[in-house]
Amino acid sequence: MTRNNKILRIILLTIFGTWFTYKLFKSAEDDFIFDGFVFPFVGIFGLSIFIWAVRKDQKEFYTSRNWTSYLPTTIGLLFIMANITLFYHQDSRKNSPTLISGFYDGGFNGFSVDFKTNGNYVMANGSGLGQSYFYGTYSIKDSVITLDKSNIDNCIKTNKLVIRTENYYPKDSTDLIKSKANYITQVDRNGNEIDREFRFRVTEDNRNKETK
Repeated sequence: MTRNNKILRIILLTIFGTWFTYKLFKSAEDDFIFDGFVFPFVGIFGLSIFIWAVRKDQKEFYTSRNWTSYLPTTIGLLFIMANITLFYHQDSRKNSPTLISGFYDGGFNGFSVDFKTNGNYVMANGSGLGQSYFYGTYSIKDSVITLDKSNIDNCIKTNKLVIRTENYYPKDSTDLIKSKANYITQVDRNGNEIDREFRFRVTEDNRNKETK
């Protein structure tokens, strides 16, 4: 009976741990509005399974004095450590310091570009209901940004972006506001802007701080 209980604990921890790790891994590529509620609930449920397994393992150890009694606990701890490591790795990719970032407001949907100081970028396409994320590397020289890809989610259609300063027009308005704004625009190999409507207004620019 004890052996059967141990096998059951191992199976439950392995199935749940594998599933949670997979969902956490996939969340770096896509997220949904309800993930903020689902993950805590699932995490509490998984922690309850782990605590139950630890208590069962302790009782078995007190009876058998065999350290293999803690095999389910060890498996659970390995999954917990793996998920904590994965979480911090993904958080570091998304939230590391920004060099320059921009946003395109498409109404219901939007597209953001975030170029990190470490030479990586994070792009996101979506809305308040959820987003898809895209990662890669880039290089920047003066105002020219060169990407490692030339097509990202059919929104970025070149590997060359240019930072330009132009007059600012409010969305859905033809009235010119007498002020300047920085934009990240897509250009072809000759420097011609590909799509004037689909460009990113700069929301954060730390390039001057980097050169100091």
